[in-house]
Amino acid sequence: MDGTIIAVCVSPTRREPKKAVDQVFLIPGGIRGDSHFGVSPRQVSLLRQEDIDAAAVKAGFPFPPGSLAENLVVRGLPGDMRPGTVLSVGTVVLRVIERGKRPDEPHSYDYRGYCLLPSVGYFLEVLHGGVIRPGDVATVSEDGPSDAHGDHA
Repeated sequence: MDGTIIAVCVSPTRREPKKAVDQVFLIPGGIRGDSHFGVSPRQVSLLRQEDIDAAAVKAGFPFPPGSLAENLVVRGLPGDMRPGTVLSVGTVVLRVIERGKRPDEPHSYDYRGYCLLPSVGYFLEVLHGGVIRPGDVATVSEDGPSDAHGDHA
């Protein structure tokens, strides 16, 4: 299944909203220039555009790219990607390590009271780096069984 990159977002400071940029450069450890680079196994955060759109309808206002602390906004991905799922974007290869967060785990940022990463977000690790830009095609494939990180959604 293929999706389309809608936005790529970074923030140089933790607990600040991320901002959409023209491109991001990924290397093992995360996204160069993002505040989460190298600090966690959750190297890259991803939200599906469909989940953002559903939240916007419920909230009654839009969510600008990056406002929910996501690095990647992608349209057209399945909503049930499990740990181990591989996402390829050009030369970049990412692997889903976790979906959502544990219910007891705090989330440090919300936008106007909304926080989607803990419930419908995906966290990925960089297996092979490169550049990702809006408009790039994202291809999903399974890469074996779920790993020890689990699925908390």
